[in-house]
Amino acid sequence: MSTKKFLYTTAAIYIAAAVVGIALFKSPGYSRQYIAKYAHDMERRHKIMKNEAYKAYIERPKLHPASAKLLADVSFMKEYESRKEFINEQRRMFQYTIYFRVLNSAVFIVLMGYALKKPTLDFLDKKVAEIRNELSDAERARIEAAQAKSEADGKMDRWQHTVGGIKKETDALIARQLEGIHKELEDTKAQLGKEEEDRRLAEERRAVRIIKEDLVNGAAAALEQRYKTEATQARLTASVDSFVRFMERLP
Repeated sequence: MSTKKFLYTTAAIYIAAAVVGIALFKSPGYSRQYIAKYAHDMERRHKIMKNEAYKAYIERPKLHPASAKLLADVSFMKEYESRKEFINEQRRMFQYTIYFRVLNSAVFIVLMGYALKKPTLDFLDKKVAEIRNELSDAERARIEAAQAKSEADGKMDRWQHTVGGIKKETDALIARQLEGIHKELEDTKAQLGKEEEDRRLAEERRAVRIIKEDLVNGAAAALEQRYKTEATQARLTASVDSFVRFMERLP
């Protein structure tokens, strides 16, 4: 629909609705029949409502005592406002006001909606496009995150395999080193045993040598003593032979 046609249609609807409202509720003020019948009372009511003493009494009657004339005005106002014709007029004027307020608001909203239709649609289209782009970016980010997670899982699997291999190599290296240390310990113990045995044999040979020296020295001293005390050649020869045999028996 073109703008011109839309405005004509809206104006026609508004005029038709206004005619209906006027037919139903007449006017926003008192009707001519009511004014003709109660003009004097309406003028008196208007004067009383402008009276400040009446306003103060109506708001706070206990704080503002009323005079006899004011009490007469109050009584008149109560009687006047309780009349059925007055109540009907007040109701009709209220309905008229509400009807045309609603009608004017509805027409205003329709006109504003039509005027803002294109900017609103453009704005909504822009927002829809932004939301679609954001959804597309979010989906792409989700796919990239899934790929990154898959790569990370693969790296973790490879790392665990690498860690297992390193652990096996480390265990094998430690086992070889322990074996080497055990072998060195055994070799050291064997070397210490051999050195201890050599020292023992050397001490035994030294002790034998000392014993031999002591025996030889003792035999020589005994022989010398006997040589000094014994004069005969025969006994000297026998002593020498005895010494030689003794030396031969020594280990």
